[in-house]
Amino acid sequence: MSLLSIKTLYGAALLSICAAAWAQPVPAAAYTHALPASSVSFSATQMGVPMKGHFKTLTTQIDFMPGDLAKSHVEVAVQSASVDAGSAQTNALLAGADWLAAKADPQARFVSSQFTPDGPGRYWVSGTFSVKDHSQPLRVQVSTHPDGKDLIMDAAFTLDRTAFGLGTGSWAD
Repeated sequence: MSLLSIKTLYGAALLSICAAAWAQPVPAAAYTHALPASSVSFSATQMGVPMKGHFKTLTTQIDFMPGDLAKSHVEVAVQSASVDAGSAQTNALLAGADWLAAKADPQARFVSSQFTPDGPGRYWVSGTFSVKDHSQPLRVQVSTHPDGKDLIMDAAFTLDRTAFGLGTGSWAD
């Protein structure tokens, strides 16, 4: 199993978020994505050895409207070749055919299909996660909180890497 974590920062372009604003529809255009402050990281254990890393290159398309969740939509993609687990050798291994297969399938992607509220500032986001030519439904817990004029979104999920063909060959369990 692997844990992936996504942290996204939005700068408020048109208004400040305050507690009262959560009850009102917030236009998606009110936020611009602060991509340099965003990250996708992971942790995993393979053969009893824990590993952490992140992806250096990601793209997003996010329309988040807490007052009208039916109009909210998220797409997050990471470039598989941008994996960074701390060493060139490990990075090359993870980007290779047994793991992310970055040459054959250069992106891992999550595309949302539904937002469901789960308490103040918390949501379940259902969608499809695709990597290495495998796609499966995925439900992601997302928390949001205002930080001055910014809105911070944190998401984390656990997945079984073998369901996506990650860690094949001599790495198969």
